[in-house]
Amino acid sequence: MKYKLEVFALSDVGKVRKNNEDTVLTDPSLGLAIVADGMGGHSSGEVASSLAAKVTRDKFREMQITGLKPGNCDENLALETNQLGFAVQLANSVIYEAGNAAPENKGMGTTLSAILLNGGRISIAHIGDSRVYLLRDGVLQQMTEDHSLVMDHVRKGLLTLEQAEKSPLQNILTRALGTQKSPAVDLKEVPVMEDDRFLLCTDGLFKAVGTDKIAGILGSTADGQKACELLVRTANDNGGPDNVTVALGILKKKTL
Repeated sequence: MKYKLEVFALSDVGKVRKNNEDTVLTDPSLGLAIVADGMGGHSSGEVASSLAAKVTRDKFREMQITGLKPGNCDENLALETNQLGFAVQLANSVIYEAGNAAPENKGMGTTLSAILLNGGRISIAHIGDSRVYLLRDGVLQQMTEDHSLVMDHVRKGLLTLEQAEKSPLQNILTRALGTQKSPAVDLKEVPVMEDDRFLLCTDGLFKAVGTDKIAGILGSTADGQKACELLVRTANDNGGPDNVTVALGILKKKTL
């Protein structure tokens, strides 16, 4: 069966922040969606997240055209998944160099989560603590692993999830783009089914809205754009403590 990916997106500054350091990018021609949550002083966070999304998209597109096979390919993954991961690494290099080139951008970085429709699979590239969820048959599953200090502690059994959600250390990332020369980027592939819903979001959503509520909104709102609007509105109704950005990819059967 052949699929198409319908993508909807929305980004909002929230109720507390003065500027929006998130970036969302969708490219229907590539079947690609990206969210990124920047960090750094002044406007550095905005610069980092924008660079991450745009460089990843542009470099991936170039590799699609040329058919370039990256070095150190994971042979267990499709070429397109490896190309997406390599594009993210190239984006890291651009952000890292920009951060070291200008004093006002020193230390800037960003998360990045991306999905790519690749035949009967969704390829995922991920670094940081933005997330990709899959809603299938009413069940919401987190498809990415947070690269944060508190979630490392949860995985080691040092904290419970409830303790992690209240920890003052929850914003400390263990991995992000731009903060290291060659950080590891998580890559995975997920076989898809018709009507699967893949939600990409920054932490401004899931720290303000519980997963049960997110699942309820995704499952009960057929219109993809309205679902994005409702997710963002709910985060803001709950205080909007951070920028909130969502991208929703819905799998549809491709008709001739």
